[in-house]
Amino acid sequence: FLIRSLENRWVSSSGGSSHCSGRRFIGYVIPVLLMLQWVFCCPETRPGSPRVTHLRRSLDSKNPYQYMPTEPGKSSDQIGYEQLCTRWNREEAEAVQRCKRTLQSDETTREAKVLALNELEYWAMRRGGYDAEVILIGMLKDPDKEVSGQAHISLKKTWAAHFNMWINNRVDRGRLLMSENKLEEAFEIFDKVAYENPLWGEGYHLRAKCWNAMKEVDKTIEDLQRALEFCPNNYLVMVELGITLMDRKKEYVQAANLFKRALDLCPFLPVEGFLRDLFKKVPSLKEDWEAEKKANEFSLTEPPARLLPHTWVERFEATERPNQAFLRVGAELEQWFAEVRRRKADAATQRKLWSVL
Repeated sequence: FLIRSLENRWVSSSGGSSHCSGRRFIGYVIPVLLMLQWVFCCPETRPGSPRVTHLRRSLDSKNPYQYMPTEPGKSSDQIGYEQLCTRWNREEAEAVQRCKRTLQSDETTREAKVLALNELEYWAMRRGGYDAEVILIGMLKDPDKEVSGQAHISLKKTWAAHFNMWINNRVDRGRLLMSENKLEEAFEIFDKVAYENPLWGEGYHLRAKCWNAMKEVDKTIEDLQRALEFCPNNYLVMVELGITLMDRKKEYVQAANLFKRALDLCPFLPVEGFLRDLFKKVPSLKEDWEAEKKANEFSLTEPPARLLPHTWVERFEATERPNQAFLRVGAELEQWFAEVRRRKADAATQRKLWSVL
């Protein structure tokens, strides 16, 4: 249609002369116009462009047999998924180690440290990375209050969020219902979240808040303990469980141990008021507290007793929940070695301490 209309215009403008000359002119013009349009409008598809060169190289370098199963019972989908997980794990490990070097360097600015903490927050939240969480806990005792405060905020966000956005939407809906005092509807949401995600500690924490609002003390304590079982470094849950045991069950020794563990991880937690009330009720706990605090004082001559293997290898989580044991002991080791670096210990001293551990 376009060629016919141009031909008619050419013939009419030439006074109705030969049709052959018009068709010959159109035959020359149309290909030229199409070529110009392709050159100027689609430069990324021209031969020799970076995009085409990259695509050709990637296609030529691919082995057509690399995704084919080599074992009985495996499929190409499974092999591709395993390779994808391996790549993700490698990317996470490299990024976490890069952030760790940034945080440990004496030449790093405060802004760079905050950016490294934000990246660790991403990996801990998006991939559930244990290494990222351990490094964040290690920064809670940093002398720079802005850095330690940012690590605290990142940990709170990490523990409160699930890597699945659909679950986060349901949790937000449950929190909204709780704020509107619709406890039964909120409990249904949190109960389903905990059932469908049995390894996510925050699901039990949210359900415990519902139990507490409904005055179910025993079930509140049970879910808080289960939340700590799957997230052993969550010092916020430790404080909540300690307060509940102290006020509702009069379990002062267990409450003191929980406050002690929470303060050991995050030294700026506002629990001094609870400790004063606890020591007034049971004065002997204060003596035990001071004695243990003195025994765990930092020293470059030997590690504290709580980090030595014989003090934690017999714990329940060491045999039944090895991932949780790694999180707990790894966080304490990370904090202690961060203090060793801040004290400028030489290489010989560090090797000696490592040999003791």
